Amino acid sequence: MTTGLATVRRVGLATVQDAGRPGLQEVGVPVAGAWHRGRYRLACALLAGDPDISMPTIEVLAGELDLYIDRDVAVVVTGPARAHLGRRTLATGTVVLASAGSLVSIVPNGPGPIYVSISGWVPQGVLGSCSTDTFSRLGGPALAVGDVLDGGTDPAALERVGWFHRPTTEPSGPIRVVAVDTDLAESFFARRWRVDRMARSGTRLRSAGWEGPSTSLESFPVLPGAIQLTPDHEAIVLGPDGALTGGYPVVGVVASIDLDRMSALAPGGEVTFAALDRRAAVALADVATRARSRLLAHPSALG
Repeated sequence: MTTGLATVRRVGLATVQDAGRPGLQEVGVPVAGAWHRGRYRLACALLAGDPDISMPTIEVLAGELDLYIDRDVAVVVTGPARAHLGRRTLATGTVVLASAGSLVSIVPNGPGPIYVSISGWVPQGVLGSCSTDTFSRLGGPALAVGDVLDGGTDPAALERVGWFHRPTTEPSGPIRVVAVDTDLAESFFARRWRVDRMARSGTRLRSAGWEGPSTSLESFPVLPGAIQLTPDHEAIVLGPDGALTGGYPVVGVVASIDLDRMSALAPGGEVTFAALDRRAAVALADVATRARSRLLAHPSALG
């Protein structure tokens, strides 16, 4: 039996996201899921003790979020935000107890998505995922005032209250790319690119004087992080809701170590890219995964 755990009192642009729908691309279903995988997986690790599970979260893309808590739940917020639990500051990257009758307030305080998770929440799913896919329209709509988050008591999550993540420095410098077309890569990497538009389906970039290829190709498979070069002299970096096939030349694919950084860009900002060997990309991703797990702790273990 499920009951209301929390009610949306105020919201800007926010959707429900989990780990997405991997494994269904061959039947035309995008992966979708959390845009900033690192922040999402951190929320899973803190609240459920496992970064690799698929756990529902609220992905806040713009504006403020207020949740009225109807039952005692554990809450975790990851990403750059000013958060409050009633009149008290709610530490981000920390599992806290939110008692029935309290108000959780989230205000974005930096670039990229924010993730808010509450224990016991069980949203409805489509094809094994509750993710809202803004491109294919799978999953539910964006959250609205009055929406109720249904679920049940999760004793295991309540026992994780107090777990926290030690702060880390966000990476900087050029976004690293595994080149696919070496003929295009040299001129592409040599330029500065301005962020024109952003969406979960893809980030559109422009560079002054860039012409690039003016041809279209027969449709072929693509994946999140693929950088397509259009006849309109744009570069499009596909996001989690992006199409599964493309008809434009692909200069390369953003390495997973830097893919989250695409979600933290802002229209009008600038970005540069640099080449990264495929083997080095895999090795760096493994190192980053191990490092994240070492940053989780509980006060009782600190002595």
